[in-house]
Amino acid sequence: MQINSPVTAVISLYNPSNEAVSNCAALIEQVGHVVAVDDGSPQDTSEILGQLEKLGATVVRMGRNSGIASALNAGIRAARAHPSNPRFIMTMDQDSRLEPGYTRKLLAAYDSATAKSVRVAMVAPGNISGIPTRRRGNIGGTVLGGEPIQSGLLIPVEALDSLGLLMDELFIDGVDTEYYLRARQDGQESIVASDATLDHALGAMVPASIFGVRISVAGRTLPVRTAATYRYYYIFRNRLLLVSRYWRSQPGWALKGILADYRHLAIVTTLAPGRGPRLSSALAGVRDGLRGVSGPRVVR
Repeated sequence: MQINSPVTAVISLYNPSNEAVSNCAALIEQVGHVVAVDDGSPQDTSEILGQLEKLGATVVRMGRNSGIASALNAGIRAARAHPSNPRFIMTMDQDSRLEPGYTRKLLAAYDSATAKSVRVAMVAPGNISGIPTRRRGNIGGTVLGGEPIQSGLLIPVEALDSLGLLMDELFIDGVDTEYYLRARQDGQESIVASDATLDHALGAMVPASIFGVRISVAGRTLPVRTAATYRYYYIFRNRLLLVSRYWRSQPGWALKGILADYRHLAIVTTLAPGRGPRLSSALAGVRDGLRGVSGPRVVR
């Protein structure tokens, strides 16, 4: 049963499993309404979507796979058209789960910041699966955040009114970063609810190896965090698209972001299996990023 809350959660789905249903059920306990968007899943999702509707969620079905930004934008439009008339939108991935009290903590951080006249564009959790989120200092006790991840992110509707929706053309990867940069350019802030925790997987961990020999430290296999191979195209392409748009206003972010991407690529190329396809994907992204290509990847 959904509660009286100013927050509507928007979840992007792609080939969802029963985990998405249990996550949605937990989410409903903390928000006023849930909108679930199926982003053109190729599998038959009718049973899962039917279960979500029985829970009370509004289900939006996309005609084709349009990417995370388009799916969330469709959900945001549906959320704002709903009679609940939310003051906040919380964007969610299907594999994320909120801790008890999560929404309350983010709303409290928002209220505290606005009481200090901070213009808040988004509120992020203090840590994600035990990993602290990025910070940039504080204003009178309000913790300022760096680039957030979109899952578990609380966005005031008034920020959407002033900034607009997410950038469809990015398709996937960098969507949250672009919104953060757009907000900063407009003098709005990303803040952190330090006491809030989101359960969310940040890539896959694989055993480190060189020439097929696994690397161990103190008798334990060294793990390396990687993304899905296809994601490297979007990571590198979209970084260049965003740098071309924002480097003048935020040169520090542009330089740090490029260095971080290539450092990560060097590490996973050295230590993680799947080097050839991963490098090919990244290089294709660089090529298309330099050409200004956006939208879903067209494999040549």
